[in-house]
Amino acid sequence: MIYLFIGLLVGFFVALPVGAVAVLCINRTIQYGIKAGFYTGIGVALADLFYGILAVFGLVAVSGDSLQNQPVLRLVGGLCIMFIGAQMMAKKIKGIKYLEIQKENNFKYVITGALITISNPVTVLAFISVLSYLNFLLDKVSWISSLFIVIGIFFGSLAWWVSLSYITLKFKDNLNLKSLQKINLFSGFLIFFFGILLIISIYKF
Repeated sequence: MIYLFIGLLVGFFVALPVGAVAVLCINRTIQYGIKAGFYTGIGVALADLFYGILAVFGLVAVSGDSLQNQPVLRLVGGLCIMFIGAQMMAKKIKGIKYLEIQKENNFKYVITGALITISNPVTVLAFISVLSYLNFLLDKVSWISSLFIVIGIFFGSLAWWVSLSYITLKFKDNLNLKSLQKINLFSGFLIFFFGILLIISIYKF
């Protein structure tokens, strides 16, 4: 169960940054209800699942069952995480507009959410960076445990998008550029701090 829990955490936190797909999810939720936001989130979660599979099984294949003797990987991963976090904190969200979006069926909501996410290859880098640290904390990562991690990634990501849709619907009258900026700043800080921990782990263990 620990591997499933780790996957949930990874999927949730990698999904946190506010970008194009978040704006799309917010717009659809406001205009067409939580169901539209939910199906958009399913598409994003499926894309995260795809990138998570590449990251998790790629790490296991390259590093074997353990990442304990991979200080270089943890160093590079830590620097990448810090870079992603710093970018998020420095990024200014340039005006969020509630655009008129053509109403589509649920299948198209899923497809468009997935395509926008897949078009951002930085996602797989984020997964590799985070997992290089989390796998290090475990004694052994097998193919079976990796399967639980990727399942957790899907549901962790989906949990964020369902939460975002609910929050959007609940506070849509108060949702503005400033509140989205705060979300980005907070999640960017968490990711940056996580990168620091990863680098420190090289010298501590």
